[in-house]
Amino acid sequence: MNKLLLKLNFIFFLIGFFSSAQDYIVENDKLKGNVKSIDIFIIEYGNKEKPVEQQTFDIKGRPLITKKYSEGYLRSEERNQYNPNQIITTLCESCGENFDRYFSEFSIKENQKDPYSGYGTNDPSARTKTFKTPDKKRNIILEKFYNSEGYLISTSKSVFNLASKKLSTENYSSENELLSSSKNVYNKSNLITETISKSKNKPELKLNYSYDNQGRLILEKQNYNNSISETLYEHLKVQDTAKILKYSSNSRGDKRLHHIEKSYPQLQGKIVEKQNIFDNKLGNKRVYEYDENKKLTALKYINEQIEAIRELHYTYDKIGNWSEINISETINVIYDKEKPRKEIQKTKYIRRIEYY
Repeated sequence: MNKLLLKLNFIFFLIGFFSSAQDYIVENDKLKGNVKSIDIFIIEYGNKEKPVEQQTFDIKGRPLITKKYSEGYLRSEERNQYNPNQIITTLCESCGENFDRYFSEFSIKENQKDPYSGYGTNDPSARTKTFKTPDKKRNIILEKFYNSEGYLISTSKSVFNLASKKLSTENYSSENELLSSSKNVYNKSNLITETISKSKNKPELKLNYSYDNQGRLILEKQNYNNSISETLYEHLKVQDTAKILKYSSNSRGDKRLHHIEKSYPQLQGKIVEKQNIFDNKLGNKRVYEYDENKKLTALKYINEQIEAIRELHYTYDKIGNWSEINISETINVIYDKEKPRKEIQKTKYIRRIEYY
């Protein structure tokens, strides 16, 4: 019998609600402690460890070098240099170990036009050097993007309020032509109430947000090219269970429930369930389990038949950063001419952290 000839993943897992390009990214994951370096590896199909990502940090916790891998091969490298009033970020994709070679002749050609500008290329890689200017609160107020030869690509200017909330951003071409802009408005609690985005040759996009007296979002209104749609949020609580219902409505006034989120306590910690609604029917669901320290311990994907088709389990080091993610996924497989059958595929991410 031949080895696996065809593997059929559940379609809804591959797109939309269940899609995830990087399984090791944890929602609201903020590093704890004084981290010096991070190495992330993956073990799948019973093979040896393969590198996924490597990072180094300075004593202030700022990232110095970030390397990302795909199938064990180096795909991109980003380096940051911190000067008193400037941050220089150099990104090189598909450069392998030749990072320095691609930027060896870099020099800023501020007032010179790139002679190759506008020419097509089959190379989608990004090789850029970005000069960032921060304000006193470390908000980036100016970014100038250059290619590996030093020709200006574009410029981005931003304005922040006293609470470091972004008020506006304007993006310009290499010839100082305004390409796009966005403006944000906040209320007294610094919650965003309006965003207006404009792009060259495109209709304006306007988003408005409303909140209740507890600061919870209750209405999101979108106006694009005179087409209006709304998302309404209803917050409920019954005993120890909190529930958020999300409704969508269009310009015709049609209102549909499309998402339910429930939170309730467990013996030590809490559980959060997020479930989609399709045509008034319960759809797939994600279940998050947290411990008493609010750390995510498990994430389960459940299909419409109430079957757990994917599970992620997390372990943490003494500082409180995740150190291992174990993933099991139920897939459909076909061997030769046999009927499809379910098997469990296992993957493990390992994160090794060195502290100062």
